[in-house]
Amino acid sequence: MLWSMLLFIITISILVTVHEFGHFLVARLCGVKVECFSIGFGKKLWSHRFSSGTELVIAMIPLGGYVRMLDGRTKQLTSEEQKYAFNLKKIWQRSAIVAAGPIANFLLAWIVYWVIFQCGVVMYPVKIERTLPNTPAAMAEIPAGAELKKINHTPIENWNDVNTALLAVMGEKSVTIAYTIDTTHEKSHEINQTLDISHWQFDLEKESAITTIGFVPKNLDIYPIVSKIVPGSAAEKAGLKIGDEIIRYNNQSYSTWNDFVARIKQAGTITLVIKRDDKLVDLDLIPTVQANGEGIAGLYPTSDAVIKQYGFVDAFGRGFGQTESTIRLTVRSLYQLVTGVIGLKNLSGPITIAKSAGQTASYGIVSYLYFLAFISISLGVINLVPLPMLDGGHLFFLCLEKIKGRALSETTQAICYRLGFVLLMIIMGIALFNDFLRL
Repeated sequence: MLWSMLLFIITISILVTVHEFGHFLVARLCGVKVECFSIGFGKKLWSHRFSSGTELVIAMIPLGGYVRMLDGRTKQLTSEEQKYAFNLKKIWQRSAIVAAGPIANFLLAWIVYWVIFQCGVVMYPVKIERTLPNTPAAMAEIPAGAELKKINHTPIENWNDVNTALLAVMGEKSVTIAYTIDTTHEKSHEINQTLDISHWQFDLEKESAITTIGFVPKNLDIYPIVSKIVPGSAAEKAGLKIGDEIIRYNNQSYSTWNDFVARIKQAGTITLVIKRDDKLVDLDLIPTVQANGEGIAGLYPTSDAVIKQYGFVDAFGRGFGQTESTIRLTVRSLYQLVTGVIGLKNLSGPITIAKSAGQTASYGIVSYLYFLAFISISLGVINLVPLPMLDGGHLFFLCLEKIKGRALSETTQAICYRLGFVLLMIIMGIALFNDFLRL
């Protein structure tokens, strides 16, 4: 839990810093004086004042931050200061400054996805083992062995794509599934099937979109052929090479990869018979003992899954596409929440986010980066909701000012901010209550 909380603080600090830096950068470009750029709230832990007059502050509570700009509504301005005041800038400049925070979060997600696609993403055939009875997939008679290609024109490369695409269509009356079927000679052409999901409902907390739609995922085929060996590992010391096929171990024929891994974890010497260049070779594999007492060999099998790495330019385009689709999913989820398709019990607060941060980080840096990008986009989208206290509320007031030709009175704005604050506290209270129920 401590590890999860630490990662949560790091994640929030990164996202808030990027968000507020967006406001800061555009404010400076528009000639607005920034008096304070604070990372965190409360007592100052460290500060530095730059020649521009901006004070950079690191505060005690690392769960937020703010940019305080020179504003004639909060202090009396001299004639010289009026040139640098936020409230005296043109509407388009103030709008750009307000919108810059969420846009910075979207740009961060884009950059993170760009890095992920350069590191490599796992791709594999998304095949159905079978369909569950009395489900939309079964009613549409999607056959066992079908390989999913698209859901509502969204390309499918792994089961996470399937889950994301299905969540996006909750509340719709139908969804189009595109798939192919293996035949004895070749794959069939792409088949489009429309599923009736007008009565498709499930509990997001307890059920999966994939299984409730009727899909049972087919396990990946794993072959006992070495595809990768970790340098300096027990497998390399034993003399194993890429392309070796495991025939027997400890005088028994190879059965499954999971059984072979279980033998490795026992940390005892394993006698191997491997096939190399059509010849049988005997080897002794002595797994390295880890701190938990389990053995590890440092070799990978061959499977239908591949790690595809994209080039610098291709990854840039893929990152943009992933950012766009995630933004659309997040906006769609908010709409589903407002319309009641998704219940309030599915709202999550900081405790759930902290747990998710710890879990994703335990799976590796790439999983954590996916989480960071998703939360960054969520923060950006939520901040654009036209609710007072949020950036979207400020933009809404600026739109009214443009239409009316004058700003709303300070009294009216103050009332709206109070109402917005109360509503946000209610939403946060519900999210925290849900968090405690999940503990």
